[in-house]
Amino acid sequence: MKQSMVFLLLLQIVTVFAQTSTNSAGNGTYTNTSSWTSPSNLTGTNTIENGHTITIPSNINQVYSNKIIFSGNGKLVLSGSSSKWVPATSMNLNPPTESLSFQTNWYANTVFINEGFGAAHYTPWLDSYQAWSAGSTNNLTDYLQYDLKSPRWIQGIVTQGRGNMAQWVTSAKVEVSTDNVNWTIAAATLNLNTDQNTKVYRNFPNVMYGRYVRVTPIGVFSYASMRMGVLLRDDILKSCNEIKTNFPNATDGVYVIDPDGTAGATPATACYCDMITDGGGWTLVLNYLHLGWTNPLLVEKSNTLPLLGSTTLGVDEQASATTWGHVTPAYLTKFNFTELRFYGKTSLHTRVIHFKTSNANTISYFKTGTGSMSGIATSFTSLTGHSAFLPASTAHYIVDQGTIAMTNFPMYLTGTYHWGIRGGGARWEVDDFLNSYTYNTYHQIWIR
Repeated sequence: MKQSMVFLLLLQIVTVFAQTSTNSAGNGTYTNTSSWTSPSNLTGTNTIENGHTITIPSNINQVYSNKIIFSGNGKLVLSGSSSKWVPATSMNLNPPTESLSFQTNWYANTVFINEGFGAAHYTPWLDSYQAWSAGSTNNLTDYLQYDLKSPRWIQGIVTQGRGNMAQWVTSAKVEVSTDNVNWTIAAATLNLNTDQNTKVYRNFPNVMYGRYVRVTPIGVFSYASMRMGVLLRDDILKSCNEIKTNFPNATDGVYVIDPDGTAGATPATACYCDMITDGGGWTLVLNYLHLGWTNPLLVEKSNTLPLLGSTTLGVDEQASATTWGHVTPAYLTKFNFTELRFYGKTSLHTRVIHFKTSNANTISYFKTGTGSMSGIATSFTSLTGHSAFLPASTAHYIVDQGTIAMTNFPMYLTGTYHWGIRGGGARWEVDDFLNSYTYNTYHQIWIR
């Protein structure tokens, strides 16, 4: 099984009848005046009363719960041919782990000497060079919290002590929440580390459902310092679109996807998902935020995806190992998609390129590096803010550009409107014919 940061997102459970309230904490009784609209805590004994039908959508494979009691003609309908109920005590022996090193995934209510994220005492991800250290030695209220960005089935946590000093958490309380407001105790006490660097894996008594995981140290050695990750019950999804399909309320952010699935040879990778634009489910595959009067080299990514950084013209991201670059055709073929989305803007003028396309020639060209974007002028849909002449004015294409197919003038009208990202070696153009690198530019390409 492939290692490291992987995860599962599941759909909310929905009812056949439109009802009014949601059980979200502990054992519940479901009647005709209440509805089971979220599996935020199904680990207790749940009763589906007479006249109430709960329907599990066909794309949910497993629902984790303990005891379900059916009263009268109360029913639980599993729509999918492979859908099944699984006891909440059933754990994955090789659980995927998520512990991303991005600030938006973490929150701590206190940090030693109030250091900011990424500074020495606020490096909470697994295998970081130090750790998160609380604001006090151990006051039983300081906590570290991880945001999975959408609710998932969670079976436990994995922790390490402080990497550069003999400090660690020996026991902790763990809570989960779907909304960062209402919290459920997943484990009142988990025994954790006995040294600095050994990863200690601890399952909860039951599989839980939540987006946020909060760990509050109870016992410590020397000081409350910890590195932490989340253990997921099931395997990773393959794309941002699959995440959005399985969980419609997923938010924009960094996720981990595995384009060919856990059993495939391609490693899982962090990606940036746009879950809002045109219904969401977009995966970023090209991202260049370029500062005028500079002509930096492009970065071709053969086993990772570019992440989203700043979106403000004038910011220079050329030195960023994570946000600057585009994927190669060979890597792009690992992803299953039927749509591309282009976005571009420049400080030279106010026009914005923003459209999507399912043009077969364009998709084939970007996957193989052979061919062209022929036909794009009449095969696109304008999206919010689109005001550019491209792609409608496209009449010319540079063809067979291999690994720079997406960057070296794949669409243009000669001497008038161009899409160029260091095109010809020095031209950064967005719906114009600048023929230089003197203005700030921003180019993105997404897949879905």
